Amino acid sequence: MNPSDKAELFFNKVLSYANGYRELGMFKESLAELSHLPKTLSDRVKVLQMKLAVYFDAKDWPAAECVATEITLKEPNEPNNFVNLAFATRRAKSIQEANAILLNAVDHFPNVSLVHYNLGCYACISGDLETAKERLVKSISLDPAYRDTAKSDEDLVALTDWLENLEIA
Repeated sequence: MNPSDKAELFFNKVLSYANGYRELGMFKESLAELSHLPKTLSDRVKVLQMKLAVYFDAKDWPAAECVATEITLKEPNEPNNFVNLAFATRRAKSIQEANAILLNAVDHFPNVSLVHYNLGCYACISGDLETAKERLVKSISLDPAYRDTAKSDEDLVALTDWLENLEIA
């Protein structure tokens, strides 16, 4: 087995162990497992995504925001990274800062349903129900599956009746 194959096996084993600890709620152990990776492997996006999952599960929002920022800088063409960054920022700082992140994202990803959906949630929470409706209509028109998601989303309680009667052509 060549050295790069060995490194890849080690990398995958560490990620697997870290994820196992995360699933058990053993967040410190999960992060400790990731710390065994050499610098050449620890900068990979997969490692950052695992750290982000740990911080999300642990509800460590400042750490999650920091890692989500790093992932977004490494992969700026992935819309889900902006959604994750906004999610962490909402909890670490404010819904206004999270909204700003998604408004930037929607300029780059105008046809990504998840971005519009989250903007709709943030608008609803902020009391801007008309903007929330516009964003949700756009989201659902791009991906009809978001209709069912919206009906049970706590962020959208104020629009429950509207969502039940929503018809999109």
